[in-house]
Amino acid sequence: MPNTPLTISKKMRLHAHRCFRALGFDIVRTHPVSSNERVVGSFPPHTEYSIVGSLENFFIHDGYRHRTEAIHWDDTENKDEWQDEVYKFAREVFVQQNLRTVADVGCGSAYKLLKYFGDREVIGLDVAETCAWLRKRYPYSTWIELDFRNPRPLHAELIIAADVIEHLLNPDDLISYLLAVNPRYIVLSTPDRNLLRAGTHNGPPRNPAHVREWSFVQFEAYIARHFRVLEHFISNSAQGTQCVLCAPR
Repeated sequence: MPNTPLTISKKMRLHAHRCFRALGFDIVRTHPVSSNERVVGSFPPHTEYSIVGSLENFFIHDGYRHRTEAIHWDDTENKDEWQDEVYKFAREVFVQQNLRTVADVGCGSAYKLLKYFGDREVIGLDVAETCAWLRKRYPYSTWIELDFRNPRPLHAELIIAADVIEHLLNPDDLISYLLAVNPRYIVLSTPDRNLLRAGTHNGPPRNPAHVREWSFVQFEAYIARHFRVLEHFISNSAQGTQCVLCAPR
């Protein structure tokens, strides 16, 4: 069949992709914005971009509307569509620091935990319904019902809490729990509100299961009050994910 302009164009694009990849680059196709599609949304006024709020407001700026109800999010159907890079980073820390034990607070389906730590003894913590599901699916691992008010004794050198804190009415409950366990390292992630572009600068979050969302500077201020922040970076800009590696003082 003779080459048409379309097939020639495809061949040229494939050749360009291969050439750029050989040099360590990639070509990313962006979605064109239509004339009636809003671009601005979640970004605050420039003068407020780095504003940090009060301790009582978990360092989120005054005027932000937090949700007053927490909705349980069933994560058992998910695999590695979200926060995959957070667990990959946690594994790198685990290996580099020669750690032996890992626990995942709010582990959900545990797919990512077992994907990156399946060769280790893992501890997963979640609500009772999820733990019951996990015990049937993965009976040889340890699954603990998460109760911040009556926490069970736990020892782990590394704790992961990937996109958990934004679901809690009182995030200090998670902080107190982490301080009580006293691991060597903690990997936390949560959405960076300013990257979501969903008109949520003053809240509440567009996701109904999120109670609140921090900006980058606000989240670091909140975590730094309780822990030593060792690294803080955007782990997935497309998903608006910020990631923190921290340690007890």
